[in-house]
Order: sequence, then structure tokens, then C-alpha cells
Amino acid sequence: MQTDSSHRFAALALGTTAIFDVTGAVIYRVLHAGLPPSPPPDAAGGPFQQAARELRDAHHEAITRGRGKDGVTHPA
Repeated sequence: MQTDSSHRFAALALGTTAIFDVTGAVIYRVLHAGLPPSPPPDAAGGPFQQAARELRDAHHEAITRGRGKDGVTHPA
């Protein structure tokens, strides 16, 4: 069972969260109209996409090199 002080703390926490949430939403909506549009993504993608592509390629290469002539993948 919660005490009176824990109810006060929960009310304070929820009130503070609501104030900052509403304030942040208002500031975002006001400033969003003045922001320049985001740049279009380049063909190569960002560094995350490039790293993910390299990992996929390395995984594919490791799997294909690990296969025997019978088509069974052998552990390294």
C-alpha cells in the first residue's frame, strides 16, 4: 500500500512529465516550420548502411568459402 508521500511523489513526477511533454511538443511545432528540409539520402547511404552492407558481404563470403564440394557447410 502506498503512503501519502509516495502519492505526492508520483503526482509530482507525472505533473513534471506532462509539463515538459506539452512544452516540448509546442516548441517542436513552432520551430518545425522554420527548419530547412532534410537533405535527400545519398546513393551509398550513411555510415550505418555502409557498415551493414560490408557485414552482409563478409558473412556471405565466409559462408560460401566454408562449403565443401558436397554443399555442406563446415565449421571454421
